[in-house]
Amino acid sequence: MTVLAGRPPLAASGTGWLERTQVVTPAMCGHNSLFVGQLGDWTWDAVGATCGLDPYTAVDDAGRPAYLSFAYFRVASATGLTTESIGFGDRLAVRSKVLTCGRSSVLALHQVQREPTTGSAPARLADFFARTAPHTIHAETFNRWISRSRADTNHDLRTAAPAGFDGGSLDPVPDEFSPRVPYTQVRRHGSFRSPDDPAADVHVALQYPVEASRDLNGAGLLYFASYFSIVDWAIVRLWREAGRDASRFLAREVLDRQVCFLGNADADDVLDVAVSSSADGEDEVVDVVLRRAGSGAVLAAARQRIRDHEGGPA
Repeated sequence: MTVLAGRPPLAASGTGWLERTQVVTPAMCGHNSLFVGQLGDWTWDAVGATCGLDPYTAVDDAGRPAYLSFAYFRVASATGLTTESIGFGDRLAVRSKVLTCGRSSVLALHQVQREPTTGSAPARLADFFARTAPHTIHAETFNRWISRSRADTNHDLRTAAPAGFDGGSLDPVPDEFSPRVPYTQVRRHGSFRSPDDPAADVHVALQYPVEASRDLNGAGLLYFASYFSIVDWAIVRLWREAGRDASRFLAREVLDRQVCFLGNADADDVLDVAVSSSADGEDEVVDVVLRRAGSGAVLAAARQRIRDHEGGPA
């Protein structure tokens, strides 16, 4: 194996996947967005190892910071290992692969398994996207390079491929697995719900003031993992409306979570948050839409498939 950069180091194997072993620390797990944040870090590491530049210090041709943003993020964990079940000291085998989605965008895939019960790397992309490997988290991130249009706001971010970025040697994403499909659907409908979906069982409308002391990253942008936290914050309140307490929330399993990111927010923005849920067999499907209060601009849409082990959907 060829050892590449990373924290801990990535190794390039003969399978075409990058590999690493990661010991779970307290800053990586819990009923929060910490593990999702770690997945995002693994994406940045994998892109840096395969695309010829350091994503942490990337700049455009004019010397302005360029950021590897998240346009779509999916974490499927329905085969026995969930993000909620990962704890202190677990040793995780992580395999990552980066594909090109166009001139300034990529798709990063991550297969996460708990040692010592690890399987092999997917032989074909279809094997990964089947999302059926036992005791495996299948994560995918659709990433686009962006920069600020103006230095004083996070609104109206623009596409900006950094100097030195080389995605030309990457394998392309086959059309049937393209993340542009869900991304385009959300842009069209403003939600993961389609007009043909049955009416939701429960609706809750909330407001969330962006918290400057918690929600921003080191670049001053609304951190991608904060979107996941805001979604969970909204779901807790939806469950309270349905008579379910915090212990029910902490006992849940999230079998599939998706977020589509359409915009960013400033530290003093207020978000209108619409939450709805529907029963689907023994699971509950929750949809969340975040809009900028005042303008109504959709900043993100999310969907979670949840298994509530304390009684099912309410």
